[in-house]
Parts: sequence; C-alpha cells; structure tokens
Amino acid sequence: MFTRIRNFVEQVNYLFILEWLSTGVLLTGVALTAANVYPMNIYMSLLGNIGWLIVAWNWRKWSIITVQAVIVTIYLVGMVRELLF
Repeated sequence: MFTRIRNFVEQVNYLFILEWLSTGVLLTGVALTAANVYPMNIYMSLLGNIGWLIVAWNWRKWSIITVQAVIVTIYLVGMVRELLF
C-alpha cells in the first residue's frame, strides 16, 4: 500500500496540479453559470479553459488544444464585445 502512495506522490508534478486545479475552476464556472452569477461565471470558465489549454499544449493533444483554443477565443471575443459595445 505504501508503495502505491509513494508512486502516486512521485508522479505528481505541476501539470497534474494544473490539470486538476483547472478542472475545479472550470466546474466552478459551470456551477456559477447554473446559478446565473454573471460575469464571474465567464471569468472562472475562461480561467479554467486557459489552464486546460496549457495542459493540452504540454501533452501535445491536438484535439484538446483545438477545443480549448476555440472556447478561449469565443470567451475573449464575447468579453471584448461586451466591453466595447
């Protein structure tokens, strides 16, 4: 049992932490959207998606990179439009 715990701890690195932190932030953004807490839901979701984009880039997973890049772009365009118009 201690060997399993030690192996798990040795595998934890900054990408592992960023992956789970981004997942938590993204889920928080979804929960805020469900509760209609605007604009904090947008900021949280954007932050979570940026974290996932960084993780996907390090993993070289092009399908995840594509999805996250498109989502981040959509959020940013919406935020800029909201600020300018």
